[in-house]
Amino acid sequence: MDNSQPSRRLQIATQIASDVVGIAKTYFDNRHTLDVHHKSASQAVTQADLEVETAIRDAMSKHFPGEAIVGEEFGGHGVDSFWTIDPIDGTANFLNGLPFWGIAIGHMSNEVPDLGVIVLPELNVVLAAEENRLFLNGSHVMHCPAPVPTLSLGQAHNAAVPGSLALHQSYRDAGFAVYHWRSSAVSLAWTALGRVSGHLHEHTTLWDAVPGAAVCRAAGLDVRMGKGSDHTLWIKAGEPEVHTIAGALWESEESRSR
Repeated sequence: MDNSQPSRRLQIATQIASDVVGIAKTYFDNRHTLDVHHKSASQAVTQADLEVETAIRDAMSKHFPGEAIVGEEFGGHGVDSFWTIDPIDGTANFLNGLPFWGIAIGHMSNEVPDLGVIVLPELNVVLAAEENRLFLNGSHVMHCPAPVPTLSLGQAHNAAVPGSLALHQSYRDAGFAVYHWRSSAVSLAWTALGRVSGHLHEHTTLWDAVPGAAVCRAAGLDVRMGKGSDHTLWIKAGEPEVHTIAGALWESEESRSR
Protein backbone atom coordinates (compact mmCIF):
# COMPACT_ATOMS: atom_id res chain seq x y z
CA MET A 1 0.00 0.00 0.00
CA ASP A 2 1.11 3.58 -0.72
CA ASN A 3 2.27 4.93 2.65
CA SER A 4 1.07 8.39 1.68
CA GLN A 5 -2.56 7.25 1.51
CA PRO A 6 -4.86 5.92 4.26
CA SER A 7 -6.67 2.62 3.87
CA ARG A 8 -10.39 2.57 3.24
CA ARG A 9 -11.03 1.52 6.85
CA LEU A 10 -9.05 4.45 8.18
CA GLN A 11 -10.81 6.84 5.81
CA ILE A 12 -14.20 5.64 7.04
CA ALA A 13 -13.24 5.80 10.72
CA THR A 14 -11.87 9.31 10.23
CA GLN A 15 -15.05 10.42 8.49
CA ILE A 16 -17.20 8.94 11.25
CA ALA A 17 -15.26 10.83 13.94
CA SER A 18 -15.37 14.03 11.90
CA ASP A 19 -19.11 13.71 11.25
CA VAL A 20 -19.99 13.86 14.97
CA VAL A 21 -17.97 17.02 15.63
CA GLY A 22 -21.07 19.11 14.94
CA ILE A 23 -22.98 17.33 17.71
CA ALA A 24 -20.14 17.78 20.19
CA LYS A 25 -19.56 21.43 19.24
CA THR A 26 -23.23 22.31 19.66
CA TYR A 27 -23.16 20.94 23.19
CA PHE A 28 -19.79 22.58 23.89
CA ASP A 29 -21.13 25.96 22.84
CA ASN A 30 -24.18 25.42 25.10
CA ARG A 31 -22.40 23.55 27.88
CA HIS A 32 -23.95 25.63 30.66
CA THR A 33 -27.32 24.08 29.84
CA LEU A 34 -26.09 20.48 30.14
CA ASP A 35 -27.18 18.20 32.95
CA VAL A 36 -24.08 16.60 34.44
CA HIS A 37 -24.14 13.18 36.07
CA HIS A 38 -21.14 11.96 38.02
CA LYS A 39 -20.02 8.36 37.54
CA SER A 40 -17.36 8.84 40.21
CA ALA A 41 -15.64 11.61 42.12
CA SER A 42 -13.69 12.68 39.05
CA GLN A 43 -15.73 11.31 36.12
CA ALA A 44 -18.74 13.07 34.66
CA VAL A 45 -21.11 12.11 31.86
CA THR A 46 -23.44 14.39 29.90
CA GLN A 47 -25.95 14.10 27.09
CA ALA A 48 -23.10 15.10 24.77
CA ASP A 49 -21.15 11.94 25.66
CA LEU A 50 -24.20 9.74 25.19
CA GLU A 51 -25.34 11.28 21.91
CA VAL A 52 -21.89 11.34 20.33
CA GLU A 53 -21.21 7.70 21.21
CA THR A 54 -24.63 6.66 19.91
CA ALA A 55 -23.99 8.42 16.59
CA ILE A 56 -20.57 6.80 16.25
CA ARG A 57 -21.95 3.35 17.06
CA ASP A 58 -24.77 3.75 14.52
CA ALA A 59 -22.32 4.74 11.79
CA MET A 60 -19.87 1.97 12.64
CA SER A 61 -22.63 -0.63 12.62
CA LYS A 62 -23.49 0.51 9.10
CA HIS A 63 -19.93 0.52 7.76
CA PHE A 64 -18.46 -2.34 9.83
CA PRO A 65 -21.42 -4.66 10.51
CA GLY A 66 -20.86 -7.33 13.11
CA GLU A 67 -17.55 -5.92 14.39
CA ALA A 68 -17.25 -5.65 18.18
CA ILE A 69 -17.27 -2.25 19.88
CA VAL A 70 -16.19 -1.20 23.37
CA GLY A 71 -17.28 2.32 24.31
CA GLU A 72 -16.99 4.47 27.40
CA GLU A 73 -20.69 5.05 27.91
CA PHE A 74 -22.33 1.87 26.60
CA GLY A 75 -19.61 -0.68 27.26
CA GLY A 76 -19.11 -3.80 25.19
CA HIS A 77 -16.77 -6.77 25.13
CA GLY A 78 -13.40 -6.85 23.47
CA VAL A 79 -12.57 -9.94 21.44
CA ASP A 80 -9.56 -10.65 19.24
CA SER A 81 -10.49 -7.68 17.08
CA PHE A 82 -12.62 -4.74 18.23
CA TRP A 83 -13.20 -0.99 18.06
CA THR A 84 -13.02 1.47 20.94
CA ILE A 85 -14.93 4.73 21.29
CA ASP A 86 -14.31 7.67 23.60
CA PRO A 87 -17.06 10.12 22.62
CA ILE A 88 -15.78 13.10 24.63
CA ASP A 89 -12.30 12.55 26.04
CA GLY A 90 -11.56 15.28 28.56
CA THR A 91 -15.14 15.83 29.75
CA ALA A 92 -14.08 18.11 32.62
CA ASN A 93 -12.21 20.34 30.18
CA PHE A 94 -15.23 20.23 27.85
CA LEU A 95 -17.59 21.35 30.61
CA ASN A 96 -15.24 24.10 31.80
CA GLY A 97 -14.88 25.57 28.32
CA LEU A 98 -11.25 24.54 27.86
CA PRO A 99 -10.11 23.40 24.39
CA PHE A 100 -8.36 20.22 25.59
CA TRP A 101 -10.96 17.62 24.67
CA GLY A 102 -11.45 15.30 21.74
CA ILE A 103 -13.30 12.48 20.03
CA ALA A 104 -11.32 9.25 19.78
CA ILE A 105 -11.87 6.02 17.87
CA GLY A 106 -9.42 3.13 18.03
CA HIS A 107 -9.05 -0.44 16.85
CA MET A 108 -7.27 -3.34 18.50
CA SER A 109 -6.26 -6.61 16.80
CA ASN A 110 -4.73 -9.43 18.84
CA GLU A 111 -3.81 -6.99 21.65
CA VAL A 112 -2.12 -4.58 19.23
CA PRO A 113 -3.56 -1.05 18.71
CA ASP A 114 -3.49 -0.92 14.90
CA LEU A 115 -5.72 2.02 13.98
CA GLY A 116 -6.54 5.29 15.67
CA VAL A 117 -8.40 8.52 14.99
CA ILE A 118 -8.27 11.54 17.29
CA VAL A 119 -10.23 14.70 16.50
CA LEU A 120 -9.58 17.80 18.62
CA PRO A 121 -12.26 20.22 17.40
CA GLU A 122 -11.16 23.30 19.33
CA LEU A 123 -7.55 22.82 18.25
CA ASN A 124 -8.26 22.15 14.56
CA VAL A 125 -6.60 18.72 14.66
CA VAL A 126 -7.69 15.54 12.89
CA LEU A 127 -5.07 12.89 13.53
CA ALA A 128 -5.45 9.47 11.91
CA ALA A 129 -3.06 6.54 11.87
CA GLU A 130 -2.52 2.89 11.03
CA GLU A 131 0.61 0.75 10.95
CA ASN A 132 3.40 3.19 9.99
CA ARG A 133 1.15 5.82 8.41
CA LEU A 134 0.30 9.04 10.28
CA PHE A 135 -1.99 11.72 8.87
CA LEU A 136 -2.62 15.22 10.20
CA ASN A 137 -5.63 17.01 8.72
CA GLY A 138 -5.46 14.71 5.71
CA SER A 139 -1.74 15.05 4.98
CA HIS A 140 0.86 12.35 5.55
CA VAL A 141 3.27 13.52 8.27
CA MET A 142 6.33 12.22 10.07
CA HIS A 143 7.11 12.34 13.78
CA CYS A 144 9.63 15.01 14.79
CA PRO A 145 11.08 14.68 18.31
CA ALA A 146 10.19 17.46 20.73
CA PRO A 147 13.11 19.94 20.88
CA VAL A 148 12.46 20.66 24.57
CA PRO A 149 12.11 17.71 27.02
CA THR A 150 8.45 17.60 27.99
CA LEU A 151 6.10 15.01 29.45
CA SER A 152 2.37 14.59 29.66
CA LEU A 153 1.36 12.81 32.86
CA GLY A 154 -2.11 11.28 33.09
CA GLN A 155 -4.07 11.53 36.30
CA ALA A 156 -6.71 9.29 37.80
CA HIS A 157 -8.73 9.52 40.99
CA ASN A 158 -7.52 6.07 42.07
CA ALA A 159 -3.81 6.86 41.61
CA ALA A 160 -1.77 7.06 44.80
CA VAL A 161 -0.80 10.70 45.33
CA PRO A 162 2.73 10.06 46.72
CA GLY A 163 3.60 7.86 43.74
CA SER A 164 2.24 10.39 41.25
CA LEU A 165 4.17 13.20 42.89
CA ALA A 166 7.37 11.14 42.89
CA LEU A 167 6.95 10.40 39.18
CA HIS A 168 6.30 14.06 38.47
CA GLN A 169 9.34 15.11 40.49
CA SER A 170 11.61 12.56 38.81
CA TYR A 171 10.91 14.10 35.41
CA ARG A 172 11.33 17.64 36.68
CA ASP A 173 14.67 16.65 38.21
CA ALA A 174 15.69 15.29 34.78
CA GLY A 175 14.91 18.65 33.18
CA PHE A 176 11.45 17.87 31.79
CA ALA A 177 8.51 20.23 31.83
CA VAL A 178 5.47 18.24 33.00
CA TYR A 179 1.94 18.84 31.75
CA HIS A 180 -1.42 17.54 32.99
CA TRP A 181 -4.03 18.04 30.27
CA ARG A 182 -6.50 15.51 31.71
CA SER A 183 -7.20 14.15 28.24
CA SER A 184 -5.53 11.07 26.79
CA ALA A 185 -6.63 12.11 23.31
CA VAL A 186 -4.80 15.44 23.58
CA SER A 187 -1.77 14.01 25.37
CA LEU A 188 -1.16 11.11 22.99
CA ALA A 189 -1.86 13.22 19.91
CA TRP A 190 0.80 15.70 21.03
CA THR A 191 3.16 12.81 21.74
CA ALA A 192 2.71 11.36 18.24
CA LEU A 193 3.33 14.76 16.68
CA GLY A 194 6.40 15.46 18.81
CA ARG A 195 4.92 18.38 20.70
CA VAL A 196 5.76 16.55 23.90
CA SER A 197 8.36 13.82 24.44
CA GLY A 198 5.94 11.29 25.86
CA HIS A 199 2.85 10.43 27.86
CA LEU A 200 2.44 8.21 30.94
CA HIS A 201 -0.84 7.15 32.51
CA GLU A 202 -0.93 4.60 35.30
CA HIS A 203 -4.70 3.98 35.57
CA THR A 204 -6.54 4.27 32.27
CA THR A 205 -9.01 2.43 30.04
CA LEU A 206 -9.21 0.82 26.61
CA TRP A 207 -11.13 3.71 25.07
CA ASP A 208 -8.64 6.22 26.49
CA ALA A 209 -5.50 4.30 25.54
CA VAL A 210 -6.09 2.45 22.25
CA PRO A 211 -6.62 5.38 19.81
CA GLY A 212 -3.60 7.27 21.12
CA ALA A 213 -1.46 4.14 21.31
CA ALA A 214 -2.19 3.48 17.64
CA VAL A 215 -1.21 6.98 16.53
CA CYS A 216 1.98 6.85 18.61
CA ARG A 217 2.91 3.43 17.17
CA ALA A 218 2.35 4.80 13.67
CA ALA A 219 4.69 7.67 14.55
CA GLY A 220 7.41 5.13 15.29
CA LEU A 221 7.43 5.67 19.05
CA ASP A 222 7.96 3.09 21.76
CA VAL A 223 4.47 2.29 23.08
CA ARG A 224 3.91 -0.06 26.00
CA MET A 225 0.58 -1.05 27.53
CA GLY A 226 -0.42 -3.50 30.21
CA LYS A 227 -2.91 -4.36 32.91
CA GLY A 228 -2.23 -3.33 36.49
CA SER A 229 -3.14 -5.08 39.70
CA ASP A 230 -6.42 -3.12 39.90
CA HIS A 231 -7.39 -4.33 36.38
CA THR A 232 -7.10 -0.86 34.86
CA LEU A 233 -4.64 -0.31 32.02
CA TRP A 234 -1.37 1.58 32.07
CA ILE A 235 0.33 3.13 29.09
CA LYS A 236 3.77 4.58 28.40
CA ALA A 237 4.47 6.14 25.02
CA GLY A 238 7.27 8.32 23.78
CA GLU A 239 10.94 8.86 23.21
CA PRO A 240 13.50 6.45 24.76
CA GLU A 241 14.42 8.78 27.64
CA VAL A 242 10.79 8.87 28.75
CA HIS A 243 10.89 5.11 29.35
CA THR A 244 14.33 5.23 30.95
CA ILE A 245 13.30 7.74 33.61
CA ALA A 246 10.03 5.97 34.35
CA GLY A 247 11.88 2.69 34.87
CA ALA A 248 13.35 3.86 38.16
CA LEU A 249 9.94 4.43 39.75
CA TRP A 250 7.55 2.36 37.66
CA GLU A 251 7.17 -1.37 38.20
CA SER A 252 8.34 -3.56 35.35
CA GLU A 253 5.93 -4.35 32.55
CA GLU A 254 6.19 -8.05 33.36
CA SER A 255 5.14 -7.69 37.01
CA ARG A 256 2.42 -5.16 36.18
CA SER A 257 0.92 -7.32 33.45
CA ARG A 258 0.44 -10.46 35.55
